[in-house]
Amino acid sequence: MTGKVTTQTKLEIRDYNKSDFQRLYDIDQAAFPKGIAYSHLELHHYIRARKSRTLVAADAGVVIGFVIACSEPRQLGHIITIDVVPHRQREQIGSQLLDHIERWLWQQGAQAIYLETPVDDAGAQGFYDKHGYFVLDRIEAYYNESIDALVMMKTSKGRSR
Repeated sequence: MTGKVTTQTKLEIRDYNKSDFQRLYDIDQAAFPKGIAYSHLELHHYIRARKSRTLVAADAGVVIGFVIACSEPRQLGHIITIDVVPHRQREQIGSQLLDHIERWLWQQGAQAIYLETPVDDAGAQGFYDKHGYFVLDRIEAYYNESIDALVMMKTSKGRSR
């Protein structure tokens, strides 16, 4: 009998370790265009920021995605970035990371969670819309001083306008 054998592994969502840094940087560089992807310094800053948390998704021990978020004053949560290696996108990895980080932000007392996404990234907008986020505002020239961003938000009561 011949055929393709597939091995299904369980995705592990865990806290970031310092040894993950270069892999996270490489994923960010692959997932976003130049000018939107973070520099080493920026990524390090967000990971180490006060009241922030970074979670990674690993498959068979290999990091394939991550999320960075922080708990802010006035009962707000801020998702800094969700990155998944391009060839593993659309496999619900981002959804799992988002679910885990949202639960943490709600536990920290957030009443609303917000994020920024490029105005020209319909895929990201659809992803967040599917998860209950709505467009709150638009920031001109947010990315690379040339690309506008949409500010999207989700409240603790679900999708609310």
